Amino acid sequence: MNAVDRSALRARAGAVADLILDRLADPVATMAATRIPAEAAEDGVPEGIWAELTLGSGSPGLAVAFSGGARPGTDRVARAHGYLAAATRAAADGGTVPSGVFKGPGALAFAVLLAHRATGGYVSALQRLDAYQRELVRTALPAVPDGPLPTIGHYEVVRGMTGVGRYLLARAETCGAELESVLGYLVELSRGEVRHRGHRVPRWWALDAPRTGAEAALPDGHLNLGLSHGVAGPLALLALAWRQGVRVPGQQEAIEECAALLTRWAVRDGHGRYWPGYLGLDEYLAGPEEYRTPAGWPSWCYGAPGVSRALQLAGLALGRADWAGLARESVQRLLALPLDRWGLHDHALCHGWAGTLHQLGRLNEEFGDERIEAVRDLVAARLIGAFDPELPFGHRFTMTAVPFGTDVSGYLDGAAGVALALDSYAAGGTAPGWDMPLLLS
Repeated sequence: MNAVDRSALRARAGAVADLILDRLADPVATMAATRIPAEAAEDGVPEGIWAELTLGSGSPGLAVAFSGGARPGTDRVARAHGYLAAATRAAADGGTVPSGVFKGPGALAFAVLLAHRATGGYVSALQRLDAYQRELVRTALPAVPDGPLPTIGHYEVVRGMTGVGRYLLARAETCGAELESVLGYLVELSRGEVRHRGHRVPRWWALDAPRTGAEAALPDGHLNLGLSHGVAGPLALLALAWRQGVRVPGQQEAIEECAALLTRWAVRDGHGRYWPGYLGLDEYLAGPEEYRTPAGWPSWCYGAPGVSRALQLAGLALGRADWAGLARESVQRLLALPLDRWGLHDHALCHGWAGTLHQLGRLNEEFGDERIEAVRDLVAARLIGAFDPELPFGHRFTMTAVPFGTDVSGYLDGAAGVALALDSYAAGGTAPGWDMPLLLS
């Protein structure tokens, strides 16, 4: 694509991002419209799915959309404030269970942090949330057991200490001791193996399943390799902290161990290298040479390009060209396939076109590969072309079994994330900050 065409496409992307944000401007209307519509609901009755204190489908994620944009907007501060006020009221009501940084006060913390960075305000609110996160680490940091973990929720990005650690890293000047505690916990988890069912498995092994309903298929637990729920998340945090100059004993070795695990399990098919999302015990013991499950679709949560970014960050942290090369190789596998064969059936950040657009942009800040930019143009064009002015938020999403069946407004799973990805693309770069909860920066 020539410079004129790309410039025009970016302008269209910015216009669509603005249209989406306009549809998200009123908190009351947004809450009401966030639903499974009648045609997608199993019983033909619309169902509200607003979840207040979440980044997925609640006020914190909407606040992030208005505070974190790359392009200026005179009304964005006021719109963000409306959602922050709603989220703050919900947090003050109590009854929310701490659950990492995608749900509960942790989600509000990221939203307030981005609002503070955008405006310089919200200082007292940010101080209160800093104190909350410090206390969470002091009281809830799990012990490292001598056997498998009861759940990936202890350490993962979405529910666990890796996500909390990313917030603490952004607030290292006020949360340094607690950040070091989290990094030390992740370092311990990276060390060695534990006994399980008569075998040696990595200390990351967890006895739960990666998703509800998978327990019967994984009776011996699993090893998770994804960015959202697995080893790639701690690797990204350890690498980001290293690059920021925050280092604890054993951190370099932990980065090396995590990267070695992901390098070993970068399996190959006829198109290139990819990562399993997770491994059951039999798969792990058989080894990567015997792995036969086809690659999943590109996403943030599992596989490339999410794991690719974690390895790239590790390579940048320790000067390891081989890790960066593997990250590039996993992206080249995608480039070898036409978009229609990528297997994507969603628009969202988590596992849809918006996430792919943004993650490829992050990766290409270092790669500088025109082929990646050309693919990003095609992905952006898909998101632009999918915008439907008849829909409440312009796009629908796959939170139901019906493809593109749900009106979701939020950051991770819905329209706010699409707006942010298109906004960054339109600006010709990737805005700093709003993708911190995803461990992409």
